[in-house]
Amino acid sequence: MSGIIEASSALRKRKHLKRGINFTVMVVGQSGTGRSTFINTLCGQQVVDVSTTVLLPTDTATEVELQLREETVELEDDEGVKIQLNIIDTPGFGDSLDNTAAFEVVSDYVRHQYDEILLEESRVRRNPRFKDGRVHCCLYLVQATGHGLKEIDVEFMRQLGPLVNVIPLVCKADSLTPEELKLNKRLIMEDVARYGLPIYDFPFDEADVTQEDYDTYTYLRSILPFSIIGSNDVFTQAADAAAAGGPAAGEPQQIRGRKYPWGTLDVEDTTISDFVVLRNALLISHLHDLKDHTHEILYERYRTEALSGEGPTSGPHGPAVTSPTATGATGRSYSRVAGATTTPSAASTPRGEPGESSAGAPTLGSPAGEPSAPGAPGDPYTARDEQIRLEEERLRAFEERVQQELQLKRQELLARERELRDIEARLEREAAAAGED
Repeated sequence: MSGIIEASSALRKRKHLKRGINFTVMVVGQSGTGRSTFINTLCGQQVVDVSTTVLLPTDTATEVELQLREETVELEDDEGVKIQLNIIDTPGFGDSLDNTAAFEVVSDYVRHQYDEILLEESRVRRNPRFKDGRVHCCLYLVQATGHGLKEIDVEFMRQLGPLVNVIPLVCKADSLTPEELKLNKRLIMEDVARYGLPIYDFPFDEADVTQEDYDTYTYLRSILPFSIIGSNDVFTQAADAAAAGGPAAGEPQQIRGRKYPWGTLDVEDTTISDFVVLRNALLISHLHDLKDHTHEILYERYRTEALSGEGPTSGPHGPAVTSPTATGATGRSYSRVAGATTTPSAASTPRGEPGESSAGAPTLGSPAGEPSAPGAPGDPYTARDEQIRLEEERLRAFEERVQQELQLKRQELLARERELRDIEARLEREAAAAGED
């Protein structure tokens, strides 16, 4: 009997290793926080190109377009488990004077992934190749100003916290002294508590965890927000001393770090930053906790509100209507659908006023218990058809927005190719002129 159990365990492990784990992380931060460098450091390889958004003196633009860029990296841990890490980068976030549109683009993307799951669950025949694109964790980079959170930080966590697991990070910890780092961490957490911001603070049930797990959760909570250091450079240096299982003294080893006049800083040095602790928590120890919390808490809450007709989580301007229209950074609007929907003409009608009804809800003017006639506003089939129609419209608008972004990228690439051809032609002319001289 024990042999059968061991064989079943080995078979389950082989299937798990072959299938791998799908995990999606969104990294959000303003320009200058080292967002792209942190992504490359987290993945241990060059995933995104580091860009600069320094404005020219002649640039008078007040709006910077937010783009959502998705990159997929396959990682493997020490036990051979493959992790398909989906990274969502957000260049352009927080760089405009009015960042309302940027908030809407990010929140609409998260809601769109929930809507995809909700729509797939309602199908009679589900797609066996359907990919779960829900965002399991949002890493939000906070600039250490010595004054806690800024208004944009508070508003982002307030809006996105009910939808995704938001973990705040203190960026560029190498620019702070240990005392300054402790001060900034304390001020940030005080602001989180003051404003009641719903961040992911590694929740657990004390009755269901061991003492070791309890100590781990307590430690992770105590060091929030995590301090991080990023680098795109890898250096080779000799080990100072032999470590258990590590390289022998004097043997060269590869480190990812930053070089300063006084020496080289290792980004994985736990005495300087919490990067290693964060990486292990994300990709090893609490990966499944983040996925379970997304599915069992955040998605179930969204699903309940959607199907009950309460609408998505309330935004900064009060409860959101059932089928609002959000304008992205590109200027193109697309609908956000969640469960029971209202017709476009009734979208602006306050919910619950006498004499008004939304699709899928009983008509208040009809007698209690009287079934609605087919085709009436309260008919469930009419409500379902309206929901499907609005969902199709939203998906078409979303696809148009994606196609527009792809077209812009093609134009940028063509312009870059023309610039390169012009440079080559100029160099050839200069070389020919130099040869004639």
